[in-house]
Amino acid sequence: MTLPNNIITTTKNRLNKANQMCVAILTTLLILDVWVGVLDRYVLKLQLVWVEEMARYLMIWAILMAVPCCTAGREHMGLEFVTARFPDMVQKVIKLCVGALTCAFFFYIAYLGYAFTEKGMHQLSTVFAMPMSYAYAVIPVTFALAGIQAFLVWLEDWYALKLHLSDGSDHLQGNRS
Repeated sequence: MTLPNNIITTTKNRLNKANQMCVAILTTLLILDVWVGVLDRYVLKLQLVWVEEMARYLMIWAILMAVPCCTAGREHMGLEFVTARFPDMVQKVIKLCVGALTCAFFFYIAYLGYAFTEKGMHQLSTVFAMPMSYAYAVIPVTFALAGIQAFLVWLEDWYALKLHLSDGSDHLQGNRS
């Protein structure tokens, strides 16, 4: 029973590591872009018009790409203050219910974001004149990734509950196996 859980945890961790690398790259690009803007304003005086718009899109992508990272670490799904007051078994069931709702919510937002992204094909950004669908794509991409991470966390919880129930049944049977 631990083999599927190990595969799930490994998959979750690898996906999270790749996502964290994307966030790090986007954040680095954002910092460099802002510094170019500061240098331009006070030293170079080239009047670069693209730095503000670039910073806006990089910031949006970096922030929203962090959502799946937080989901993998259960930082957006915890109700620890409330659930810690219940018995262990009730806590596990609550985690399963909250996990299922979180997963459904993220996939629903990704679905809605896809339609929103399609509408952005006909809008152009102010400075770059790029289709806004590139900027809007952050919604379906990040929420689909968050949905996948939420599903993997839910599977971990499901296997933990299953293991808990099988251990409990062994104790009830007097460990006959």
